[in-house]
Amino acid sequence: MKKFTIASVLGLLLFSGMSINAWAETAMSWNLAKDVIFAKERVSPSSPWAFMENTSGVNNPDNYVLLPSFTADVCGGKPATCWQDVPSGAHVTVHKETYNYSGNGSFTVPAGNVIFHPGMNSQTIIRWTSPITGTVNILGRINSIHTACGDGVAWSLNQGNTVLQSGSLAKGTGAVFSLGDVPVTVASTLYFVLDKKTNYSCDSSTIDMLITN
Repeated sequence: MKKFTIASVLGLLLFSGMSINAWAETAMSWNLAKDVIFAKERVSPSSPWAFMENTSGVNNPDNYVLLPSFTADVCGGKPATCWQDVPSGAHVTVHKETYNYSGNGSFTVPAGNVIFHPGMNSQTIIRWTSPITGTVNILGRINSIHTACGDGVAWSLNQGNTVLQSGSLAKGTGAVFSLGDVPVTVASTLYFVLDKKTNYSCDSSTIDMLITN
């Protein structure tokens, strides 16, 4: 019920011309999957989330650019919304129905989950831009889900240029990330960076991420 109330308030305020900053303190939480599953544009001015890639080989926010392609509602012939760089294989996808992959091995992604993959020579990045000044708590989990090949993935949670947490996952494993009282200001950024290791084969991973104030 709380989520419905937040969404309703957001819609009314946006309709009236108020900015995201005006209602952010009421919202108090940002859930990655729930916030983006019904996205209709590559970058929404009413959402703090955006999806990016880094092809430079140097992990610095100055090198991050938006994933160039966006498709709402149907992606790859499946009910899904996705942001991707088709030639490189980098993508962020939210499936609206349970997705069963079969081909080189198999895995299942439940409806509403976020799945992402690094590019052949690029990192895939989830950006959260703070609409508030204060402190936030971050809780999430990343899972490497394609076990048929590859060597797992590397990840980091960054605030601007600063690495807050990082890890390396063997294929088929997962990790929880959690931080409390992270100071933020309006327009400051958090980045979750997914990277390949020695190769990018079978690097499909899922992520849950919740940010609260």
